[in-house]
Amino acid sequence: MNRLWISRYTKLLAGVTFLLIIAGGLVTSTKSGLSVPDWPLSYGQLMPPMVGGIRFEHTHRMIASLVGLMTFILAIWTGFAESRKWLRWVSIAAFGAVVLQGILGGMTVLFLLPAPISIFHACLAQTFFALIVSLAYFTSREWSSSEISKQDLSDVKKPLSMLIFLTYLQLILGATVRHTANHYVLISHIVSGFLVLIHAIVVMNKVFRNHEGEKKLILPAIGLALITLFQTTLGMGSFVYTAMLRQTIQPQAGKIFFVTAHQSLGALLLAASVFLFLRILRAEK
Repeated sequence: MNRLWISRYTKLLAGVTFLLIIAGGLVTSTKSGLSVPDWPLSYGQLMPPMVGGIRFEHTHRMIASLVGLMTFILAIWTGFAESRKWLRWVSIAAFGAVVLQGILGGMTVLFLLPAPISIFHACLAQTFFALIVSLAYFTSREWSSSEISKQDLSDVKKPLSMLIFLTYLQLILGATVRHTANHYVLISHIVSGFLVLIHAIVVMNKVFRNHEGEKKLILPAIGLALITLFQTTLGMGSFVYTAMLRQTIQPQAGKIFFVTAHQSLGALLLAASVFLFLRILRAEK
């Protein structure tokens, strides 16, 4: 019963963390990062007037505080209730990551949005989300089940490993583009994006050709391909709004939507890839 509730709790934490990533993306997209000049308080208050960019920045801080508190509770909970020592350490690592993320967030404000810290802050957010999704799977009934059919999935695991690598590279390049507007990095980001799409299609093709009937593989593989295709579409929209229409009058809401959705879906793609990889590892054990 205890493990069931921990599993439910980690799934809830994953959902709140994804909400935090969206909120963080909105802060950058609306250029609200310095709308609150102090940290950890906001204009010396716990709840400043929610006007202008303050509502984006302070909402982001409130959700981040909630994620930090929930991760702390998870680390304590697993420490007392979880018999698997390695899982207790993963929970502690997650708490360490969220503390570091909070410090980096504060540094971006205190040092006026330096690009290296902002990029690190963005990449760590994606990493933390993938880690929480992993914890949700580690605490699930499926991971603990002894009835999983064992099979050789190396044909899927190889391109999937490459997909995870390329996706993470994409996140680094994307964060760099967001915080530096470097044209050469943008070109690399576009090229890498098409490589991610190709590998997602390869993974889906391998699953369909060699593992027909395995719903636990087919459904996530289809999901990966659809997320990647949608992500590519959002990337094209982001490119139009941020590069091609830079000197023209453009609907601000459209730009905010495309750029924020593109960033957030990138985090979801990484987490989904990691989840499928872990499911494959569990089936091979």
